[in-house]
Amino acid sequence: MNTDFIERYITENFSEKRRKHTYGVRDTAVKLALKYGADPEKARVCALYHDMFRRASDEHIEECIKKNGLDPRYRGDADLAHSKIAAIYMKENMGIDDEDMLNAVSYHTTGRADMSVLEKVVFLADAIEPNRDYPSVGMLRELAEKDLDKACLVLLERTEGYLRTKGRTMDKDSIEAREYFRKVVESREMDNRELAMEAAKLLDLKKAENVLVIDVAEKSSFADFLVVASAGSERQAEALADDIEDKMAELGQNERLCEGRKKTGWVLLDFGDIIVNIFSRDMRDKYDLEKVWGDCDTVKVETEE
Repeated sequence: MNTDFIERYITENFSEKRRKHTYGVRDTAVKLALKYGADPEKARVCALYHDMFRRASDEHIEECIKKNGLDPRYRGDADLAHSKIAAIYMKENMGIDDEDMLNAVSYHTTGRADMSVLEKVVFLADAIEPNRDYPSVGMLRELAEKDLDKACLVLLERTEGYLRTKGRTMDKDSIEAREYFRKVVESREMDNRELAMEAAKLLDLKKAENVLVIDVAEKSSFADFLVVASAGSERQAEALADDIEDKMAELGQNERLCEGRKKTGWVLLDFGDIIVNIFSRDMRDKYDLEKVWGDCDTVKVETEE
């Protein structure tokens, strides 16, 4: 897509800070699009247009709101209105009629329920691009690399908290988005809990020792559940790892990483949201994951005889 106009507009009208932000959003959006399967070219274009009217005068913003019949709630609120006006400009002046792109720009500030992957990508990129600097941005960047939906949820929750300190409330689109992502994440975490329990029950059935499931979803950016068990020997640890790999494959879970194995006293099997750790007794005492994650909910697993 030809972006000569918007890039020239950015050069001629944006401050250095706004230019850096816009190009940071562009690069981050493209990266996330490639990772999660959105069109990187569409992400690039949306990022370039997303803040086109961010520093427009109050008078111009008001004029655009009236002219385009936007919801009265946007009056006097350029933080929200600029995204709607940019999407309208893209459609009416630049001939961009791709609904997904228009929505990505229109909702890049607030989010909304049932966002497309492209919308999520632009929404997050705006918040986590490299020039952003606020207390939770590092955590959000890590989370965005792992879980797009959860990153959107956490961003919305952090935004709500920030606005509350300013005596403001979230826009209704953001509230609906927050509730939507809560349901999505809770549903998936319930599925992950069941999968973790299946892995733990198999380990117990195969005579692993002291099998635990630790719920780290609220404390970790890299997993939702840790499954921890001890093996009486290196040979048993290897056999248990093989059994877990087979079981998780049956359940449709692809292994992302395997570490440890022979002569280490430890095997780690990474299935994304679920990480299985099989230790020798000594190595388990050394790493003491139960203490490390002592403030998380833990379930001891025992199969029925």
